[in-house]
Amino acid sequence: MNRARFLAVAGIRVPRRYWIYPRSRDWWDNFVTAIWDDQLWIENFRMTRETFNELVHSIGHRLSRQRTRLRNPISVEMRVAIALWYLANCSTYRQCMNQFGVGISTVAGIVLEVCLAIELELLSRVVCLGPDVARIMSGFQKLGFPHCIGAVDGTHVAICKFKGRGREYINRKKFNSILIQGTVDHTGRFIDAEVGWSGRNHDAFVFVNSAICTAMDAGVFVPGNPSLTIEGVTVPPLIISDAAYPMRRWLMKPFNRPHTPAEAYFDRCLTRARTIVERCFGRLKGRWRCLRSQLMVAEENVTCIATACVVLHNICELKGHGIPEDDSPVRPVEVDEESLELPVGDRRHREEGKLVRDALARHMFRNREI
Repeated sequence: MNRARFLAVAGIRVPRRYWIYPRSRDWWDNFVTAIWDDQLWIENFRMTRETFNELVHSIGHRLSRQRTRLRNPISVEMRVAIALWYLANCSTYRQCMNQFGVGISTVAGIVLEVCLAIELELLSRVVCLGPDVARIMSGFQKLGFPHCIGAVDGTHVAICKFKGRGREYINRKKFNSILIQGTVDHTGRFIDAEVGWSGRNHDAFVFVNSAICTAMDAGVFVPGNPSLTIEGVTVPPLIISDAAYPMRRWLMKPFNRPHTPAEAYFDRCLTRARTIVERCFGRLKGRWRCLRSQLMVAEENVTCIATACVVLHNICELKGHGIPEDDSPVRPVEVDEESLELPVGDRRHREEGKLVRDALARHMFRNREI
């Protein structure tokens, strides 16, 4: 006779098990919220307490829960903290469980819930061009490239292998990944992000199918679409890229094999200005370390989590929050695609792009500082 049956026959009452396993939240309640200074907040949550409170205020209405007779809900502040801890510290759900004293399934639900709230509430407000286009153009002019509103590039985020997906997410370096295509301003703030394409896709394919490409082609991404006449050629607001991207009249990429001093000078200026997007991705992954290694979440949650990291990056950049020294910017995991330029686009786009590029090269070389 097993123990449970024996106790039942004997009429011995068995104490009820906990339906919620008791865990300690002392670390959060008595240390983090009570005595941590801004430096500790930045080291662990990537933002100051003040910025954290502003974030809670912005998304809190999407996270609040009703109090019941059975248990008290986890506070909105603690929910946001759990998600930030997971994103910033490359933690597993189990590590977060132990840190905050909540169940592992609760952690998983909270991380997704907070990331979704950030995406729905803040993405369109935080990741955008903004009203001060002239300031951005002036910033790129100081970096050496005129009439420019952004630099575009992509980075890969490693993910786990999803059941039944086969090779759908395998990139050229033979690991599963998704792509983040980012366009950034002169400060390294995202003005547009395309998140979630399979890593097997070429940068050029993702780009021509992105919302920013459609908007720039239509001349509606930049308010008023201000143009200049340079060397007799109409030059719209420009975005700069590496050689992997297809030419557009508004998308400038290097000559790569320059034949004249003007072309060589153009390439140097473009390359120097474009490093801002590479540094931005380095800071993104240095700040939100979950993007550094394999993102071990379900397929349907990958895009939401990566998008939240992009939004939070912009918030931290705008607030001037640095990256802790032990989490300094890293070189992002890249798949070399510059040598694999695909024949995306038509002849008209290429010819219009070359016309603008040639005019810019002559103008920039003629007006260079000697």
